[in-house]
This record gives sequence, C-alpha cells and structure tokens, in this order.
Amino acid sequence: MFFSLRYIFRFILLLGISGSIIFIAVPSMLESYLVKQEPLEKADAIVVMAGNPEQRLPCAAGLYHEGIAPRILLTNDGVFAGWSREYQRNLYLVEWAREDLLDKGVPGKDIVLLGYTQSGTIHDALNTFEYVSAHGDITSLLVVTSDYHSRRTLWTFQQIFSEDGVEIGVYPVEYSNDEGFGQRLQTLLMEMIKLVYYWIRF
Repeated sequence: MFFSLRYIFRFILLLGISGSIIFIAVPSMLESYLVKQEPLEKADAIVVMAGNPEQRLPCAAGLYHEGIAPRILLTNDGVFAGWSREYQRNLYLVEWAREDLLDKGVPGKDIVLLGYTQSGTIHDALNTFEYVSAHGDITSLLVVTSDYHSRRTLWTFQQIFSEDGVEIGVYPVEYSNDEGFGQRLQTLLMEMIKLVYYWIRF
C-alpha cells in the first residue's frame, strides 16, 4: 500500500511537471514559428494591416520617416468608429488611422486609404493588389503587422502577388496586451488555426 501511494504521488508529480513544461514550451514554439521577419531596406510602399493601430501605426510612421518607403497604404476593415468634431461625423477606423499618421508627421499626400470588400487578411491582400495593379511604379511592399500575424500575412501576400514580380517583405511589430500569458497563448493558438485554414482554403 505504501509503495502504491508513493508510486501514485510520483506519477502525479511527473505529470504536473510535464504539463508545466508543455504549457511553457508550446507558446514559445508557436511564437518562434508564427513570428516571421522579412525586412526590406527600401520599398515602394508600406502596407499597414488593419487592427492594433496603437502598435502598428507608430511603427509604420517610424519606417516612413526613416526613408524606407515614400508612401503608406492603409488596409480597410470596414469598421465604423467614433465621432470626429473636425469632420462632424463618425469616421471609419481606417480614417482614424489616417488622422493618427497625420499627427505623427506623415503628409496626407503620402497616405492611401485602400478600398474595402470584406474583412480579413486575404481581402486586405487582394485590395492591396488592386491598388498596386493600378500603379505600375510599385515593385516592392513592406507589410507592417503584429508579430503573431506576420507569417500568415507574408504567405498571403506572396500568394496574391506571386505572378506579378512584386517583392514582399514583412515587419513584425511586437504585440503586447495587459491580459498576460494566458491571453498570449490563446492568441497564438487561434493564429495557428487560421494559418492552417489559409493553407487549406487558399
């Protein structure tokens, strides 16, 4: 009986340690795989993916001011947002993103608001493709997005532009939130599921 209890205790302890290691290792492994960096020294345009503007927009403005690219393309998720006193109407998030870039010193002439069809990475890539196809001077794009989203973004844009000779780079912005380790794990797992779906669907 004593041996059995000791055996059970050791088994539970080993199970707990193994579970802890897996719990810690899985996010690290997912992050290592999902975060993709493909920098470009120069690009014809910076593309900012919609979402997380408080992290992506400062990065895009910084790259613009460094001279990486002469214009910024803002993808459009079609989300209607808050009231603007200046314009006396509610602005879309993409319009608020433009206002934010203006505040960060990016001239209005160098900011392009892309069209909207549907929300999603594939649609952002397709809408970017439509704009690029109408502007023959664009041969390279640097896409700015959150780190966990960078591999899927790069893969999607490369698929869409695969026959057009447009060079695609991706600049991952460190994603941070106040919800801690559990939320980060959930974000990474959801992104992995979306990536697999994209591989199958597109």
